[in-house]
Amino acid sequence: MSRTLAGLLLCGASALTAPAFAQQASGDAAVAPQEEEVDQAIIVTGTRIGGVAPVGSSLVQLGQEEMQGTGLTSTADMLNTVPSILRLGAGDNYAGGQAQQGNTLTAFTFGKSPNIRGLGPGATLSLVNSHRVPYEGANMNVFDGDNYPSQMIQRIDVVQDGGSALYGADAIAGTVNYILRRPETTLEVYGGYRKNDGQQGWYVTGIGGLKWGEGSAMEGGFIASYQHSYQDSFEASARPDLYNDDLSPYGGPPPSLYAAPGNVVVNGRYYAIPAGQDGTTIKLADLLSSPRYFNTWTGIEVIPRIKADRFALNAEQRLTDWLRLFGDALYVRREVAINGPNSSTSNRVTNFGQLPLIPNSNPFSPCNPSHYPGGVVTGPAELLAACQTGSLAVAYSTVYDIGSPRRTATTKTWSYGGGAELSLPYDWSLIVSAYAGTYDEPSLTTQSGGAPAPNFATFNFFCDPTAFACTDSATAQAILAGGRSLENYAKHDMQVYAASASGKLFTLPGGDLKLAVGYERYEGSLLVQNNFGGNNLNKRTVSSVFGELFIPIVGPDSNVPAIHRLELNISGRIDDYSDAGSTSNPRIGANWWPTDGLKLFGSWGTSFRAPGLADNDPFSQTGVIPGTVMGNQISSAICTGCQTLGMAAIYQAIGGANRNLSPETSETYSLGAEWTPRNIPGLIVSAKYWWLSYEGQVGAPAFAVGTVPAINQQIYNSQIIYNPTYFPTLAADNPVAFFGEFPTIDQGNPACAAAFGQAVNTQALFDAMINCYNSGGERGGLFGPPTAANRVLALVSGRRINAGKTLGKGIDFNVSYAFDSSIGSWNLGAVASYTMDWKVSPIPGAALVQEVNQLGFPLTWQGRGSVGWQQNFGFGRLFINGFVNYRNGYEIDAAQLPIGVPASYAKIDSYTTFDLTLGVDTGDALGWMPAKGLNLTFSIQNLFDTDPPLVVNQAGLAGSAIRFDPTYGSPLGRVFQVHLGKKF
Repeated sequence: MSRTLAGLLLCGASALTAPAFAQQASGDAAVAPQEEEVDQAIIVTGTRIGGVAPVGSSLVQLGQEEMQGTGLTSTADMLNTVPSILRLGAGDNYAGGQAQQGNTLTAFTFGKSPNIRGLGPGATLSLVNSHRVPYEGANMNVFDGDNYPSQMIQRIDVVQDGGSALYGADAIAGTVNYILRRPETTLEVYGGYRKNDGQQGWYVTGIGGLKWGEGSAMEGGFIASYQHSYQDSFEASARPDLYNDDLSPYGGPPPSLYAAPGNVVVNGRYYAIPAGQDGTTIKLADLLSSPRYFNTWTGIEVIPRIKADRFALNAEQRLTDWLRLFGDALYVRREVAINGPNSSTSNRVTNFGQLPLIPNSNPFSPCNPSHYPGGVVTGPAELLAACQTGSLAVAYSTVYDIGSPRRTATTKTWSYGGGAELSLPYDWSLIVSAYAGTYDEPSLTTQSGGAPAPNFATFNFFCDPTAFACTDSATAQAILAGGRSLENYAKHDMQVYAASASGKLFTLPGGDLKLAVGYERYEGSLLVQNNFGGNNLNKRTVSSVFGELFIPIVGPDSNVPAIHRLELNISGRIDDYSDAGSTSNPRIGANWWPTDGLKLFGSWGTSFRAPGLADNDPFSQTGVIPGTVMGNQISSAICTGCQTLGMAAIYQAIGGANRNLSPETSETYSLGAEWTPRNIPGLIVSAKYWWLSYEGQVGAPAFAVGTVPAINQQIYNSQIIYNPTYFPTLAADNPVAFFGEFPTIDQGNPACAAAFGQAVNTQALFDAMINCYNSGGERGGLFGPPTAANRVLALVSGRRINAGKTLGKGIDFNVSYAFDSSIGSWNLGAVASYTMDWKVSPIPGAALVQEVNQLGFPLTWQGRGSVGWQQNFGFGRLFINGFVNYRNGYEIDAAQLPIGVPASYAKIDSYTTFDLTLGVDTGDALGWMPAKGLNLTFSIQNLFDTDPPLVVNQAGLAGSAIRFDPTYGSPLGRVFQVHLGKKF
């Protein structure tokens, strides 16, 4: 089948889904009570069989009213209020932070992909109308929930258990299914505005639909939405208390000495170039005796500017009483732009990793005789002696002269397709479908080879660029022309074809025994091209068969003691990959109602995730990042000679794997209880214990933790090649694999050939390896200024491997109580996630370590409580929702604290914020047409503008330190949001 067939099938019914359960109205996610009978035509997430609810799992749902009640503008942020995700409040993706280090491998697309249990977005499967959609991001393993405006979504289903037995790859942690609204005759317009200190954003959404032949054999219709949205970039300077790499107040290192104005460096002593002067007459005596420090986050944005257009369509058409067609389509275009560092060396002027030497002949140098009466240079003796060498060393940042590095991208996502449902004899049905999709992303990253160096002989290093236009535009353009920009293009194509049949086999005492069987074929490809020589096309086909059996053993009418109702579900799936072998995954689920209103449930199963097409390609995203460090950042217990070294470098080789990755695998089981007492209508209490084992996780563990922590923690040595001069003992066991066995190394380069395939355990071999990179011997190139081999401490691997293992267990809680009173309807609710264990072996061979409540890992307690009130008045429904968000205190591993920071800073405070939403929906209460069908919602996220707790966080984005944890804390502060909608 081809895309043409997928297009032809795009003419019919909505996906075979519809709201299955009543929802609460407070704005929190609800665990759907699952004893009610489900419409026979409905298939809900977590099962392939129509007319039944998932067995052994709790289906968490967000309906339209819940989404509206949060007051959030973002669909993805609404989803993040689900217990197992719980990124609470006005969320976004923020640059920086140790847990965010790996973002540099996802090409900074800043999409908001769900991440159940924190196992990574690639371990959560995203579906739309129960079918797959094209992957997004440079690694092709995410899907942005904001692709659909919330007003176009009927509900979001979340199953927090492994789902590979039903849906195949990627459902290791669970499945998120975006269910679109079914066709109706409607015309709606919505607008929203969001504002916080330092950023604003807005959107407009239009929805139109038409339904015809309702109730007839030719019933059909469509519903479509268009949204245009815009958000400003968020600059680090808006929160200098958070985005600040000066850790000296806490005993850690000061910020960068590469400043603007800069510092003259003589015999290791820094003399600040004075502010408020243009460099034309500066003298040695004008230099200040103390250094000037400079925040690396100057000129940096931590959230990009995004302009987006989104179009979605859902349609259906019944042709006879036994045949209906269905289909949906999506098109999203995003323009993304951000000023951000490629590394901590961004805008630092260096010469082979060392300070540039500015000759006395430079017309702006204080050593130039023209600055002095009579042409005789005078000044402090130490500075005069430096001038007599013929040059001055200067630590300088060009951020004000040529701007910070900038990344721009235009991403396009489109998905389309549909199918047909045929009603067969004996209560069976057949569904065939075909879907196609593409993700397209051209991007441009400037200064990708590090800051281009200006002409040392003529550039004005001694001017104050904050007060004067020290560099004219022609000079700035000439400097930029000497740098390297990365022009990258990524494109992912997919087609999915499926056929499934389901129906009744026979009747048991508890009800109808039902079976679903099916076949799927997935065809995908990933093309990555760049101007550094990359031109990689990887293809994959997957053939899958699956089956599911629903067994209702005991029903309410069976009169069995202690068993009001009992049902089982057995499912399994076999996937055959063209490039990753075959895998089979079973699942067993059970529901047991001892009495009416109390359900006990449990499940066991296995899941998997195949390596992504970008993961296993050694030529994918290949290159080397050189990072500047101070020698005393390395623990003295590991390297005594580093402590007085001063400035040095650590190289980091990045890219795909050596075509040797295996699929990630997981095993999960869960046990839960759900209580819906009939004598207390509106009360739902549920708790679920879960356990998971996740092995062979594909990642770059030493890259994810950061180069300095990777060295200091000493558990990543299999991924580090040490310089024998500084680490003689460690260098004796240097690994070869990520250098010598990689096909991206040019063996025709003499320096590369000298070390290729050898254990790099001598100084000569180490120097040859570094010279290989410095001379362009790695296919992707050097993403920064080169450093002489004798100043490079180590080479740290950023290559992907089957890295480690995670064992986790915990309990999810959900309580809601809805009731009516004389003054209105109320809904009280709380969702919480309690993580009991999270043991991690980050790299093969490392022991499992308890990481719960540690920086970068799940917290013991996260929770969200709510109080909702609503009342119908003559003008419509008025509602008020209040929320409290809580995260407990946690710790940072003392080994991850910057050198000099005392252990007392390892403790991180708890974080509590409050949100408030107020709204009115006139519905049909007002007869005047302009006021009819109006809804207005106003919300404040982080009502009291509570700052996130202090985290002395060394390994931020590309090595730049920050003072909070962006995984659990928001830099946005108080956020105001307002929405206005009108239904015609």
